[in-house]
Amino acid sequence: MKIVPVSLGDRSYRILIGDSLLPRLGPECARLKLGRRCAVITDSNVGPLYAESALNSLRGAGFDPILIT
Repeated sequence: MKIVPVSLGDRSYRILIGDSLLPRLGPECARLKLGRRCAVITDSNVGPLYAESALNSLRGAGFDPILIT
């Protein structure tokens, strides 16, 4: 996995690049402690491939995600 830091002062964040990261989505988001409601935004090409995995990871970490396509 590669981590790319985006330095924006108070708005800085990391981008994670690698294989099999969707199972880590929920735990990584939980680490931010920003609340439990969230959205997965996708399209008709990517959604069928990855949306369910993303939603399951988020739910497993205690989130209440919605899917927007």
